[in-house]
Amino acid sequence: MMCQRPLLRWRSQVYQVRRWMTLVGGLLVWSAPSAETLDGQVDPPVKLTLQDDPAFQPQKYAKNVQEDPECNRDPLWGPFRQVLMAAEPENIIELAYEKTIEWGLENATIVDEQAKICIIGLITLQFLFARFLLTEVNSVEAAAHSFRLMDSQTGALHPDVFDKASGYGKIWPITADEVDSLRRGILKSSVGGGSGGPDRRRRFKNAFGLHDGDWNEVWGSWRPQGKPVDTVGPKGFGAAQAGAPKPSFRVYVYDPDEHPSLRKLARGAAFCKHNQWGMEVALHDWFLSCPCRTDNPDEADFFFVPHYTACLINHADTFTGCDTKQLCGPSTELFEQVLNNSRHYKRTDGGRDHLFVWGSGMGAEGAFASWRQWVPNAVFLMTETELWNPFDKVALPSFSPHKDIVVPGRITVEDMISLGKLARPLEERDFLGHFIGWPRPPHPSAMSKESCKDASCALNVRSVLLALKGNDSEMHVDVDVPYMESFLGLTSSLFCFVPRGKSAWSSRFFQTYFAGCIPVLLNDRYEPPFGEIVDIPSSTIKWPMTEVPALVSYLRTLRDEQPEIVYELQRAGQELKCWYAWPSSWVEWSWIELNRSRFNSTCSAWHVKNAYVAVTRLLAAKATSSRHRFYYPGASPEVLERPGALPL
Repeated sequence: MMCQRPLLRWRSQVYQVRRWMTLVGGLLVWSAPSAETLDGQVDPPVKLTLQDDPAFQPQKYAKNVQEDPECNRDPLWGPFRQVLMAAEPENIIELAYEKTIEWGLENATIVDEQAKICIIGLITLQFLFARFLLTEVNSVEAAAHSFRLMDSQTGALHPDVFDKASGYGKIWPITADEVDSLRRGILKSSVGGGSGGPDRRRRFKNAFGLHDGDWNEVWGSWRPQGKPVDTVGPKGFGAAQAGAPKPSFRVYVYDPDEHPSLRKLARGAAFCKHNQWGMEVALHDWFLSCPCRTDNPDEADFFFVPHYTACLINHADTFTGCDTKQLCGPSTELFEQVLNNSRHYKRTDGGRDHLFVWGSGMGAEGAFASWRQWVPNAVFLMTETELWNPFDKVALPSFSPHKDIVVPGRITVEDMISLGKLARPLEERDFLGHFIGWPRPPHPSAMSKESCKDASCALNVRSVLLALKGNDSEMHVDVDVPYMESFLGLTSSLFCFVPRGKSAWSSRFFQTYFAGCIPVLLNDRYEPPFGEIVDIPSSTIKWPMTEVPALVSYLRTLRDEQPEIVYELQRAGQELKCWYAWPSSWVEWSWIELNRSRFNSTCSAWHVKNAYVAVTRLLAAKATSSRHRFYYPGASPEVLERPGALPL
């Protein structure tokens, strides 16, 4: 499921309710207030649509960013910018610190207000201070704290909008690439544990809050023949320090600072981490801060290629001529350039030790149309197991169950917490079933769009569900409503339908668990994530997608005659839901929610029971010492990179 997003947005509380919610005629309606007419009659409330949701409303700072990026309209920021741009490099940090204290920019409320006036100026101050703390003071924790303060503001701007507003460093001394580079530097420096080294202070936890005891559990969860976790020796092991638990594998992370083509594919981390495809950023952050990371490619078991193309392509202006309706030539060319210039890629057949994350229904095809020629053997960490409707000529999924890992979409910490708070006990839920979404035909390879346009076609399962509206009072089904109504339906229904949409996967599947609803998959070819380590059938119903009428009867029977099964399905879902969580790192503002233990009631063991750990466990089984095409004592790099005689 994908939808076009504005290039300017504010994400501090995506689903903050600022309108009236009423319960009308047994159906939840999120509505505007009623209006009294001249004759004293009250008009019925106006039903709002998705476009009325706060997430889609213009933000107060947007006009200033577009019309006055220099902030000359403001008596404080305009003159300050001129002084800042004229300052000598050695005086910049002192000037930034002075204004931070003078204007009270350590107060979150003041920061939010100033962001509406001069968001780029505010980000610049915080960026300069964070960079100083990392590179001059060598305090990673302090740098992370300062960077975290600017996370919400930076994440409100698409990287192209950001650079235009900063004049590519000429209006304000900052660029989107510099922000991304600093973020990576803080995450790489966060690896903790062990006894520390002579050149740096020992850190107890890394950017995701894991200490040696946690890592011992992570690495110990998968060991050949049940061997205990080894301890890293004095020479270290990747980024793991002496005395730390020894990682099961080592991964080299391609650095966008060293690959200009990759820099264009991995832009705007703070902007791209918010949506359902945010795991592309999240997994990049994870491997940067993991003790399994190595900066020596010759000792790596895997090579992680970071990119945020699901996000960037979804915003149609990022790559010329590209959106979600066709394969993207410019991004494909950039991927080819990265691999063509990489000696690491040339050592294996078809990139078998390379890792890519594909976070949307487009799979690998949308961003890397030629992947079958370049990396047919690479390991894909991906949400999609099937096909993307707009790509009507692509009839073969890019997912392979034998080599790839299915991952969940990213749900924000705020949404996971909010769904849990809204969730009603099963016995108090008003609806048997819930679905809100747009009607979608199947992929053209299954049936033509013209032949399957409405509920008369069983393969158009969404239309079949929507046809229940008004015909079954126990079904909460609708189309084109604000997000909040969907949230209320999730938390007020026993069963939540997850039908096929533009593709197989949907973030609604993962939301159902946190809402305490029992997911009902209506997609014959979708494979939920992490079935290797959790028991999916214990918590989920997967029903033939063309048999919805029989399904409704079956669900009623379960509720009325076998309620103990319903309770057990929900209990199992609550047990496994946290494996589908992507907790924030300490460079994100939502880290505060984790650090204040507000997430503990949702996921008490979130440090070691989450999607990152699941991916890490599954990758461990794929590491092999015999992956290189050639290996023998004394071989030169040129020999090792020589192509094989046989075609792939």
